[in-house]
Amino acid sequence: MRYASCSRRASALAIDSIWWTVIVLFVPLGPSTEEILTAPDSFASTIVLWLAIGQCIPILITGLLWATWGTSPGKRALHLRIVDADTGRPMTVQQAGLRTLGYLLTFATCGAGFLWVLFNQRKQTLHDRIANTVVIDDGPVGGAQRMRARPMMGQSHRKNQSDG
Repeated sequence: MRYASCSRRASALAIDSIWWTVIVLFVPLGPSTEEILTAPDSFASTIVLWLAIGQCIPILITGLLWATWGTSPGKRALHLRIVDADTGRPMTVQQAGLRTLGYLLTFATCGAGFLWVLFNQRKQTLHDRIANTVVIDDGPVGGAQRMRARPMMGQSHRKNQSDG
């Protein structure tokens, strides 16, 4: 298995964040600004509604996407997949549920759970460890690896050109 790099995982998270931000911006978030200013007691309920729509619902829907696709829109765009850490097979619905709970915990700790990726060989975050999953790179081999496979300028594919 080729584990996804930190930078590719961060890029996928950025794509997911942009995707969710655009969606959430178009969802009405409750009372208008005028209503909030004239009725201050509704301010607290507006904040709770914003947190539910803007934070929790996207995470829960992402969990559903993990359970059905085995990936998120950002990971899918970058050819990354979430699989069982031991078998490499698609994660189960239970693992997707545990991963979602771990994801909520990661965000509740201001993203500290993402730092776990720096301290283990399989590049697992806190939510990966909780669910026993890993993120693998399913895309074509990267450009740097393709470049190494090509001969250098001036070199031939043949080892000895005098055999010719």
